[in-house]
Amino acid sequence: MHLRPHIAPALAIDEVARTVTAVITSATPDRAGDVVVPAGLENAEEFLLNPVVLWAHQRAMPPIGTCLSLDVQPSRLVAVTKFAEGVPLAEDVFRLYAQGVLRGWSVGLLPRRAVPQRGGRGLRIEEWDLLEYSAVPVPENPQALTLAVEKGLVRDDRLRDWLLRRVGDPFADLVA
Repeated sequence: MHLRPHIAPALAIDEVARTVTAVITSATPDRAGDVVVPAGLENAEEFLLNPVVLWAHQRAMPPIGTCLSLDVQPSRLVAVTKFAEGVPLAEDVFRLYAQGVLRGWSVGLLPRRAVPQRGGRGLRIEEWDLLEYSAVPVPENPQALTLAVEKGLVRDDRLRDWLLRRVGDPFADLVA
């Protein structure tokens, strides 16, 4: 399974409906040099039969929401995600997106047809199946996530512990 991160502000957030509309992947090269061609998505209907959205590709954890729709555009894939109600982890993650703290998404995909990129770095994934997509933390901004924990914005113990394990605790040195 190929995981491809995408980091950008949400296109729309509806706090009443608890939805986030966001680009979950685009045709720009990722850190490994891979390019996923959005129009190459095969069998979107199959994904929409079980459109769960995960936290950080954690299949052992309950989903945090569902995908209401996918919009395949020439240079990007836009999804509308509805976050679960009454699930502390989902509520925390939604709140972090609504506040702009979280901006990252990542698709888990199965390549069907890929060719080497020019220059030999990465693959151009021209046909692929979407297996799942996940809300993910922004690796470039670990302090923002830690500050969200410190301010009490993250109430779910599992999410708070996971965030602190992943990004570390920059305040640990300040504790006497």
